[in-house]
Amino acid sequence: MIKMKIWSGSASPEASNEAYRIMLEKDISVDRYLIPYEILSLMAYNLNIYKKGIGSRGDTVKTLKVLRDLYGQNISLDPDLEDVHGNIESIVLEKTSGSAKNMRMFLSRNEQVHTDVNFFLRDVLIGYEKIIYDTLLGINRITQNGTMPGYTHYRQGMPVTFQTYLDFIKNIFVYNFARINEIVNVLKELPLGYGSGFGSMSDVDFVEVASYMGMEKKHKNPLFSFMLYPDNYIRVVSVINSFLIDISRIFQDMIIFSGDEMKIIELPPGYVTGSSLMPNKVNPDFMEIFQGYAAKSVSMMNLLYSGIINKTTGYHRDFQILKDEILPFMIELNSVLNGFPQLFSGIKFNSKAAEEILGNSIYATYNSKLNFRSSGNWKESYRTTGDMIKSGTQLKSYIPEDVTTYTDFNFIRDMVDANIMYVEESRDKLLKMIDDILQI
Repeated sequence: MIKMKIWSGSASPEASNEAYRIMLEKDISVDRYLIPYEILSLMAYNLNIYKKGIGSRGDTVKTLKVLRDLYGQNISLDPDLEDVHGNIESIVLEKTSGSAKNMRMFLSRNEQVHTDVNFFLRDVLIGYEKIIYDTLLGINRITQNGTMPGYTHYRQGMPVTFQTYLDFIKNIFVYNFARINEIVNVLKELPLGYGSGFGSMSDVDFVEVASYMGMEKKHKNPLFSFMLYPDNYIRVVSVINSFLIDISRIFQDMIIFSGDEMKIIELPPGYVTGSSLMPNKVNPDFMEIFQGYAAKSVSMMNLLYSGIINKTTGYHRDFQILKDEILPFMIELNSVLNGFPQLFSGIKFNSKAAEEILGNSIYATYNSKLNFRSSGNWKESYRTTGDMIKSGTQLKSYIPEDVTTYTDFNFIRDMVDANIMYVEESRDKLLKMIDDILQI
C-alpha cells in the first residue's frame, strides 16, 4: 500500500517525526471506534456526488462499491496515515486503483471527525438508555418493604418506607434517562458541510446527505456548526456527570446501609468482596470503584474546559486529546453500567434490622404535628416536642405512606426501541440506496 496522508500535496513539507508519531498512536487506537461511522458518512457523501453527477459516475460507483465492501469488515489502522480518515482513503484509493481520487473532495477532517463522533456518541448513549431501562425493570421487581430511617447530616431525620426509597431511585434513573435522550436528539445534526468552519466549496447537497443518514442539517452558519464539536463533548460529559454523581450518592447510602452498624440492606454476591486479611469483612468494592468512575468523569469536564477555554473559534489539533480520552471512557463506562440491572434487582431489605435502629426522636416532626392540632401554635408545639425528647418521653410512632411515582416503564421501553429502530432503519436505508446503485 502506498502511504499517502490526506494532506499530501499541500504546501506543508513531509518528513518523519518519531515524537509526533507517538502523539498520534493513541489517537489512531481510538479512531478504530469510528471506522464504521467514517465509512457510512463517506458512502452518504459519495451517494450525493453520484446523484448530482459531480465528476465521473463510473469512478463514484467504484468508490461506493469498495466502501460498501469495507463496511462491517475488521480494518486495522496505520499510525503513519495519522487517523481513520487517511486510512480509509488510502485503502479505497488502492482498491479502486486511484478511481476514488474525488472520494473526499472538499471535505476537511474537522467535519468528518465531528460527524463520526456524533454517530458514536449517539450509539453509546442509546446503549446507556437500554441499561437504564433494564435497571428500572429490576428495581420494579423488588417487593420487600418496611420502615427505615431517613438521614440528614448523617443523623436520623424522619422515617421513610423502603418502597419510597426505591421510588426515589427510579425517579433518578428516569430523570437522567430524559436528559440523556435530549442529547441523543441533539446529536442528529449533521456536521458535514461546514468545511474547516468557514464554509464548504463542495457542490454536494448536505441536506440530502443528512437525509440519507437519518440526520438533520438545520444550522447554516459554518462557524456555529463547528463550535458544536467541542460543545457536544461538554453536553455529553455534563449529562453523564449528573447521572454518575446521582448514582454515587445512592451508592454511598447503600455502603452505609449495608455496613455492620446497620445491615438494613444486603448487597448481591458479585458486587462485594472479602478482605485479604480479615475473613469477617464484606466490602462494597463495586460501589466504591464506581464512585471513582464518577470522579474520573468529573475530571473529563475539567479536561474539556481546560482544552477549550481561550481558544479561537476555529479548529485546534489538541482537540484530538478530548476525543482520545472521552471515547474510550464512554466505552469502558458502558461495561460498568451493564452491572446495574443485576446489582439493583439483587438488593435485599432487612425490615427487622431497619426497625431496630429507628430512634425515638425520628418521630419528632410527627409529634409536633400532633401537638399543633391541640395548641394551634407551631412554635409552642415545636418546643413541646423538644422538651419531650429531652425528658426521655416515648414519642408516638407512625408508619409513613409509600410514595409510588411509577408502576411500569413501558414509556422508557418505547423510547429506547424507537431510538434503536431509528438508527437501524437509517443505516439500512442508506445501505439499500448504495446497493440499488451497485446493481445498475
